[in-house]
Amino acid sequence: MKALGGALAFLFAVAVIQGCTGKEDTTSSKQIEIETGGGKTQEEAPIEKAVLDLANVSTQFPKTKDPQSIFRFYFQDYAGINNGKSESRKDIEKYLSDVLERINLGEPIGISAKVANIKTSVTGASGWATYDFEYKLGSGGRVLQTDQGKCTTIFRKQGGSWLIQHEHCSTANPFLR
Repeated sequence: MKALGGALAFLFAVAVIQGCTGKEDTTSSKQIEIETGGGKTQEEAPIEKAVLDLANVSTQFPKTKDPQSIFRFYFQDYAGINNGKSESRKDIEKYLSDVLERINLGEPIGISAKVANIKTSVTGASGWATYDFEYKLGSGGRVLQTDQGKCTTIFRKQGGSWLIQHEHCSTANPFLR
């Protein structure tokens, strides 16, 4: 399971959503505004929305089986750090392929993820978000993996979209909790 840990954290960027129950996400824009404080500037709001949208599509991945729904948030040359280890798009591709293989073999995979304390900032065509995350991967009612920690995600604007250029995520040290 540790081998999957490096690629799992990209899914950390997830919203307060339904969990491993298979229920549909019914979070409305108004709920998101209330949950996130709604005080973002016009420049910052799209970055926060990108974090929340990535969370939603990551949670829905076991149902959609569509890796492109996730990759549309990342630059081709994405580079990240997850718990001190380098991570690339190829690592994300491998992780999604592994999850998809398990799903296609009939394993009832579910993903539950939450983000909190999202703080965003924008300078020109660059922006970033910091947030707390919780990610759970489950199968058949059992939680296979739980990660909690903090992330900093750097975005770059391309056209009208904010795409992830770099992420740095670390899980919480269990000795410091």
